[in-house]
Amino acid sequence: MKKQTSTIIALGAAVAVLGGGLIALKVTDKSDDTSSSSASVQDTTSNDADLVLVEDSTVKVGSHTMEESHQHGVVKTVKVTNDSGSYKAVMESPAEGEKSAVYTIEGFEDLPVDKDMVSTLASNANNLTSASIVEEKCSDFGKFGLADTAISVEIVYESGIAKTLYIGDVSPVSNQTYVRVDDDDTVYTITNGYAANYHCKAEEFISLTMLEEPPQESYPKVNSLRIERKDIDYDIFIEYDSTTDEKNSGGSSAKHVMKEPMEALLAVERSNAITNGMFGLAAKKVKAYHCNDSDIEAAGLKEPFCRATMKCDDGNEYVLLMSEPFTEDGAKLSNAMFEGANVIYTVDTEKAQWATVKPVDIASRMMVSSFVWNVSELTAEADGVSEKFEISMKDSSMKTNEAKTEDVNVKRGGSDFDAERYRQFFSYLVNAYAEEFAINEPKPSGEPMAVIKIKDSFRNNETTFEFYDYSVMKSLIVVNGEPKFFSSKTYVDDLIENIRRIGSGEDFKNVS
Repeated sequence: MKKQTSTIIALGAAVAVLGGGLIALKVTDKSDDTSSSSASVQDTTSNDADLVLVEDSTVKVGSHTMEESHQHGVVKTVKVTNDSGSYKAVMESPAEGEKSAVYTIEGFEDLPVDKDMVSTLASNANNLTSASIVEEKCSDFGKFGLADTAISVEIVYESGIAKTLYIGDVSPVSNQTYVRVDDDDTVYTITNGYAANYHCKAEEFISLTMLEEPPQESYPKVNSLRIERKDIDYDIFIEYDSTTDEKNSGGSSAKHVMKEPMEALLAVERSNAITNGMFGLAAKKVKAYHCNDSDIEAAGLKEPFCRATMKCDDGNEYVLLMSEPFTEDGAKLSNAMFEGANVIYTVDTEKAQWATVKPVDIASRMMVSSFVWNVSELTAEADGVSEKFEISMKDSSMKTNEAKTEDVNVKRGGSDFDAERYRQFFSYLVNAYAEEFAINEPKPSGEPMAVIKIKDSFRNNETTFEFYDYSVMKSLIVVNGEPKFFSSKTYVDDLIENIRRIGSGEDFKNVS
């Protein structure tokens, strides 16, 4: 067998992938072997010469002649026929400058098609180079899968010239597939990757990205997100917190806060998939497209289990509908679509978490979120002891996030107090973390074990924390009159002791 490499269908190598150009035939013949060809395939050698067929030219390679009498130009359409049926890739916009032509699937113009994937239907065949010539003057194409079972790829150029590529079986040689061109009697092999997308069904070109992620320079701000679900008797409502734009805001680094079912900071590493996760969300598969009412009902989306509404500062609003989660092949999945769209997807709930998330999953466990020098007043009460602090900057023009203890005036009960000792006491408050959330928990009667009141001059608000005895191991924390958190009883016991030690001069317990 001759070791040869031929460009089967190609536009000039110097032209961009989908631009105009010449028909090229690349040939390598490093062997003097003139024995008859067989269905076995040998390895390809490196190119020795490039023979380019230009207009009205003919070239002969061994006993095989390939002839073209026209400069084909740009691919206009590609019709693929495989065991799933037929579909056609059509040019949506022509090449311009360094930008390649863009293609879509005919009849799918209203669907979110993966344009890059569709464009391979034109580019892969148009610039296709063979790995080797397997058999010339072939009389039995069936042994290569190139008879009735072959995939056909009909390429039509803007010039009107048409070429048809036939794709057969996978060759015994690793990573190669048998092909032929038009009515030519020569069988080639090509690299499997070039043939892969011609095996696809039309719907496989629908993008699995449910909502494209915008460029970083035009990424919108998510103003709010509301999650409504049938398995919980409250909404989860998240809102952008503009105070986080300031460096000295304190709290967590998340840009959003939870407003319902309770007010709480968000843990940035756990909440980002909820607040911004719709952008770039990738589905597992397409369940239905050009869907009608019966498709929506069958997918469990007519009265959805979950409705997540995201509002952005660019004026766009996105409503994601999700079915009740189900298990398939060991994965927890949900059917999903955007309201008003015409594609239903199946998504993995590990990525699309709106159908399963609970407040405790994304909220920060931090109870006190103020930055230390943003607090202008702090009152601590426990066991009959009441301490009041007033904090101010020595230089009123200094930013609080740049201040050190020596830059701050602290008064306790009207008298000067050690700013570093105050900072240590405050750090104990900030390091308090909730163990769980007290949703729908009634406020206890009776007196709290301890009370902390904080006036944050940066946020211009006041917050009162009341610590109640709840059980042997737990304390209930009520924030501004609303039960919100459970903490360990040990933390509150140490808090009471630290309040007592403020005036004694003893070291505070568990202070970093």
